[in-house]
Amino acid sequence: MEINPIFKIFESFPRQGPGDDEHTEKAFSIIAEPPEGGGEILDVGCGKGVQTMALARLCPSCRILATDIHQPFLDAVDEKIAAGGFSGRIKTVCASMDDLPFGEESFDIIWAEGCSFIMGFENAVRYWKKFLKPGGYMMISDLFWFTESPSAEAREFFAEIDPTIMIEEKGLEIIRNAGLEPVGSFRLPSRVWEESYYGIVKGKFGDLMEEFQDNEAALMIIEGLKKQIEIFDKYSDEFGYTYNVMRKPL
Repeated sequence: MEINPIFKIFESFPRQGPGDDEHTEKAFSIIAEPPEGGGEILDVGCGKGVQTMALARLCPSCRILATDIHQPFLDAVDEKIAAGGFSGRIKTVCASMDDLPFGEESFDIIWAEGCSFIMGFENAVRYWKKFLKPGGYMMISDLFWFTESPSAEAREFFAEIDPTIMIEEKGLEIIRNAGLEPVGSFRLPSRVWEESYYGIVKGKFGDLMEEFQDNEAALMIIEGLKKQIEIFDKYSDEFGYTYNVMRKPL
């Protein structure tokens, strides 16, 4: 079966989206305290596992299941597990985020950095919460509008690539309507987008254009990334990632 070119392109990036250890730690610190005697963390859509390793360091007593649908990403995570001495504490599972092979109320913490847009924020919140133990926490970072009146160019761009993008207050409403309690939230600074993601992506455009010069689908994805960066450079004050930490009531 032919691999979707988007996976091949993103394999070349160390992270599959913006973020860094500092803000993973900031989000984790919103959780009142890690589960007693350790606990089970589910890292959904883990990509190549940068945040997975950060979580392992932040909660040394926790056990982590890292899931992604693309096995080469998980192979990269397995290499990090071995190199970091985390064997036995972190396991990888190849699974789709909308069809997870776990029992209900299996996890103390569910973590999802920058991947819920694939399902849509509301669908992700409502589906993943069933895997959370009562009293457990879920963290989802996703793309939100920071203004109710975004520029026309930005609005038109996202109408094509992510029509589910919403204002932050709507995200909080979805969390409450799903029966979860908002605990805390913050925005990822725009500088982190450049430092951790866009700056790296820009540096790879030449190699990617050469590698995929005969692959029309891949070239369309690359051009889409270029446009995405252009929009962000113009309008980063109007949208970005918001980290939302929520809790399932006891």
